[in-house]
Amino acid sequence: MFEKIIGLFAPSRELTVSVKEQGVKFKVPRGLTILESALHQGLAFPHECKVGSCGACKYKLVSGKIGELASSAMGLSGDLYQSGYRLGCQCIPKEDLEIELDAPLGRAIIPEETTASISEQKTLAHDVIGLTLIPEKPISFNPGQYADIEYTELSVVRSYSFSTPPQADGSLNFHVRVVPGGVFSGWLFGGDRAGTTVTLRGPYGQFGFHESDDVMVCVAGGTGLAPIKCILESMTGTQRERDVFLFFGARQQRDLYCLEEIQALQRDWGGHFELIPVLSEEPATSSWKGKQGMVTEYFQEYLQGRSCEAYLCGPPPMVDAAETELLRLGVAHGSIYADRFYNRTTATMQ
Repeated sequence: MFEKIIGLFAPSRELTVSVKEQGVKFKVPRGLTILESALHQGLAFPHECKVGSCGACKYKLVSGKIGELASSAMGLSGDLYQSGYRLGCQCIPKEDLEIELDAPLGRAIIPEETTASISEQKTLAHDVIGLTLIPEKPISFNPGQYADIEYTELSVVRSYSFSTPPQADGSLNFHVRVVPGGVFSGWLFGGDRAGTTVTLRGPYGQFGFHESDDVMVCVAGGTGLAPIKCILESMTGTQRERDVFLFFGARQQRDLYCLEEIQALQRDWGGHFELIPVLSEEPATSSWKGKQGMVTEYFQEYLQGRSCEAYLCGPPPMVDAAETELLRLGVAHGSIYADRFYNRTTATMQ
């Protein structure tokens, strides 16, 4: 419970959102959404995509009037919408509000904004660059979270997960996949951008490590490997005694990357650590002798009869399919943690 209103802005420009039965109130500056304001004030408001596609930031409007950037109906089922649920990322209060959330609203690291310079861009795969930024002031984050990167010359903001745990020198690392027609990723892949200044905001997101003795099932699709790798590299001591199965889904061999870093983790791991790469579009004439098809086809072979906790990250269709299959195999819904990478051409970011 928070005993006082959390606020960062001048009262004359603010409205108040009260969370029913939680004793939490927070201020919303004029023109900002409920979700933006909560995150800026260090509240762990549920969310994934921030653009209305995932439905994770849903809340129930108890009282008060709102305006919407886009209809909340696009990210909610008809039943939820009709019962009064709306999306925090799309709603701007017109007066003080009372809302209901399905889960307790906890605290999070308050996002910071700073300028940062690109110090290195390293080719990791034919369509993936490892991007290193040096921020002007330190950014704290939990492994599994992400940051927004804004390059004003292109008028774009893109979101990327941290790919390594906090570094002693303060540098921040990300994996950027080139997206056809992507403004920022196309610019980055178009030349050496070292020395370029960008604006960095973060951290955001609630994907991260959970203490458990269960087998750790990690499922990464494409650059969904970045937060998974970050979490695994951050684990220490007895955490590394857990058994780990890392399913890495990619289209072809050329899409697999960071294999040396994963092998280094395997060598250092106390428990069993197995990497299972699965290729969905490898040519029939290929020399590949590993798994082919979809990652979900191999869950039963490796996980049947085990008590598991799952971490899923990548394109929404893959994450959805993995979640469905894990539930079928008896993994508890509360033991499945997911981070869906939405593409800005249809929903969010490139």
